[in-house]
Amino acid sequence: MYSDSLYTGMAGLQAISAQMEAVASNLSNSQTPGYESVQAVTQAQLYQGTNAPAGADAMEETLGPDLKPGPLKQTGDPLNVGVGGNAWLQVQTPGGVALTRDGSLTISSSGILTDSAGNPILSTNGTPISLPALSKLQIGTDGTISGIPVGSTSGIAKVIAQIGLVSTPSGKLSSLGGSLYQPSSGASLVPATDGSLHQGYLNDSNVDPTTAMMQLIDASRSYQMQTEMMKNQSVASQSLNNLLSQG
Repeated sequence: MYSDSLYTGMAGLQAISAQMEAVASNLSNSQTPGYESVQAVTQAQLYQGTNAPAGADAMEETLGPDLKPGPLKQTGDPLNVGVGGNAWLQVQTPGGVALTRDGSLTISSSGILTDSAGNPILSTNGTPISLPALSKLQIGTDGTISGIPVGSTSGIAKVIAQIGLVSTPSGKLSSLGGSLYQPSSGASLVPATDGSLHQGYLNDSNVDPTTAMMQLIDASRSYQMQTEMMKNQSVASQSLNNLLSQG
């Protein structure tokens, strides 16, 4: 009986710990542009250990992002782009292609358009975007980049490249930290049909700090209650064992 209670109690603590981990991550990234809040998803499983009681439930906790875009905030910076609709920017990381809604763009010393971490932004062709020195840089809602090349005597804007936007892929997105997400292996990335870019804006995090703080308080209380209950069960079990040994 106590063994059953122990497994159940430990499963509960694991579930609450995963919830606290998710909420803590949300709070720490509530001001990170493009951050998608993390949700803990609980699934009932059976313990597989040889000493586990029959039918004992374990709680498998998986963390996944809430893929709803955060609200757009105007910055006025021409190298900031907010992502609208069911769409993502693609960036080339050392580990492969990743997705983000953090449109804090920069231009490297070699003229490559990158995200704030220095990862190249990919075009509609899936290649890094190289930009010449431009004046009056413009980024259209479809991702088209244009501007007047420095030194041009015509004063006519020239289309340079187009930022690629892809739809949310099927399968799970794994967090790479901050606002970067990795598609599941083999996931197909297709052009977004309802996505748009908004120059001079950024996506805020979709975390509600007040709600997240309340969730953390509730989870902390639940953890304390679960721990206290397990202690009481341990004391009761020990008392019962003592009585049985005396009989």
